[in-house]
Amino acid sequence: MAVYALGDKIPVIAESAYIHPQASVIGDVRIGEKVFVAPMASIRGDRGSISVGDETNIQDGATVHSTELHDTTIGKRVNIGHNAAVHAKLVDDHAAIGMGAVLMLESVVAKGALIGNAALLHPKTVTEPYKIYAGVPARYLRDLTQDDPARKAIERYVDSYVRDALRYPRDLRRIDV
Repeated sequence: MAVYALGDKIPVIAESAYIHPQASVIGDVRIGEKVFVAPMASIRGDRGSISVGDETNIQDGATVHSTELHDTTIGKRVNIGHNAAVHAKLVDDHAAIGMGAVLMLESVVAKGALIGNAALLHPKTVTEPYKIYAGVPARYLRDLTQDDPARKAIERYVDSYVRDALRYPRDLRRIDV
């Protein structure tokens, strides 16, 4: 894995987290237990700090960045889809960020909210808990109820990546060398 200190900013990564060798983690970053970071993901805490909660997954090509104006906090059991760009202030617990979604500066994704694929949250947008947002710009679509199939699917995805955080260190092996 490519983990870099930047000056005195040194990433702190839980032992049970999995960071793919082609992902990068830079600077003031804290990564919790059983986190899965896929190939080509970039978590760059060079300006502000970044915190990633337990059992979260950051999928292939996703970018997480902070600024001098705000730190970036990603809660527990969050699903961040392929190629998402996260410049948000907060992505709260149990939220799901779709593939290719863009969360602009200081946006806030509430607990359990789902941001659809390719959605765009403008700067300082604040969502509400357990609601679905989609589009460009992202707009409220509907509530995400307790028994909603989409909510259950998100939990299954998160569980599968928690299993991957344990499986990859054990079973992934490079075979072209």
